[in-house]
Amino acid sequence: MNKVIAIVEDDAEQRQHYAEALRQCDYEVVEYTDRQSAFDGFKQCLPDLAILDIMLGDEVGGGFEICRYLKDKDAQFPVIFLTSRGDELDKIYGLQLGAWDYQTKPVSLKFLITRIQSLFQIQNNTATGKQSGNIRRIGDVTIDDASMSMQWKNSPVNLTPTEFDILRAILDAPGGVSIEDLVSATRQGVVEDNTINTHILHIRKKFKQVDAEFACIKTRYGFGYGWVC
Repeated sequence: MNKVIAIVEDDAEQRQHYAEALRQCDYEVVEYTDRQSAFDGFKQCLPDLAILDIMLGDEVGGGFEICRYLKDKDAQFPVIFLTSRGDELDKIYGLQLGAWDYQTKPVSLKFLITRIQSLFQIQNNTATGKQSGNIRRIGDVTIDDASMSMQWKNSPVNLTPTEFDILRAILDAPGGVSIEDLVSATRQGVVEDNTINTHILHIRKKFKQVDAEFACIKTRYGFGYGWVC
């Protein structure tokens, strides 16, 4: 069965642009223009992924409200924010709500589709325990670059693509990696220190859920982060 993706976007032209591109990739797409229509639809059936704008009509935080609603339904439900709001506080808040990814418009359709394909591949690998065969190991970390997934001591750590990119950059830099290089690794354009720090906080938390003693990501004050295990 094809994956179902919900797009909540009040700009009809943009919404249709994204929806058509996703349908061409064989996804089933449902479109909503505002928070209430999305709530009505989600009460009937949850999609497999929601792509949310933040400002919906007169509701400056409508997308945030939808994200909270979905996370209340299912804490693991994947949400991608796709918005013109690139303010650092918005990005941090979206991540704190549990968004799987946060992308600032404009974003290329190819990049967006790659992110979505990565999400579903990670979900599938997690559910089946499969690995792609493109495997690297650094100490107790197993890295599957093709599926953008990681394991710690043979237990999966469910990272978002941005978290995966950041951690991979740290792991690939034995001497430590600067904040500037981590910003480049996210491939999200202009990103400030606080957003990177928020991502690091989430990465540490996810590893600690697998191993309460995890403490390998070290802060290099005035520089960035390093991996020490």
